[in-house]
Amino acid sequence: MAERKTKYSQEIIAILRSEVENVVNRRIVSPADFDFLSQTILNAVKQPISPTTLKRIWGYVKDVGTAYNPERFTLCILAGFVGYRDIEDFIENFNAEDTTTQSGNYFGGTISFKEIPVNGKVELRWTPDRVCVLKRISAAEFEVEVSRNAKLRVGDVVEFASLTQNAPAFFSKVMRAGSELVHTYVAGTRTGVTYRILDPNDE
Repeated sequence: MAERKTKYSQEIIAILRSEVENVVNRRIVSPADFDFLSQTILNAVKQPISPTTLKRIWGYVKDVGTAYNPERFTLCILAGFVGYRDIEDFIENFNAEDTTTQSGNYFGGTISFKEIPVNGKVELRWTPDRVCVLKRISAAEFEVEVSRNAKLRVGDVVEFASLTQNAPAFFSKVMRAGSELVHTYVAGTRTGVTYRILDPNDE
């Protein structure tokens, strides 16, 4: 007898969609957005989700009905992308906490990379005890000058479009000296990141 497919609530799927959008700091609303998200997930967690599947999860296409029930494997990839072990870990977290408070964590000011002057620096902090200082070197590129307890290394060059207080920071490119590989990186997936533009007089 075939194993019965687990039914996930539309509420959980909606929260997961919101978390994914928070991580990439982008609304997913167009075909180009789904192509971007599919590639970003593949780069980040090395697991593929096709743009067509993402369109079904986001309700962009309804060829399988309005209450699409994705496979557990697919939801585990999305949960892993936003910082959880699997979909059960994600559900347990949101059942244990007030989801209104959880969503509220993402409210805060947003700055574009353009608001940080060339050679200006921004400090990022997130739990537990992670600190990075980034120096803008050109356009949207920043060099990591300080890194404590984070996966980013001093000398890495990263790109980002914007930063939002108390939201995850999404780096669309991470380039490491001596390596031709380009990665993506998300900081503060669970608790968000706080940023502070450093005053040159404080250095």
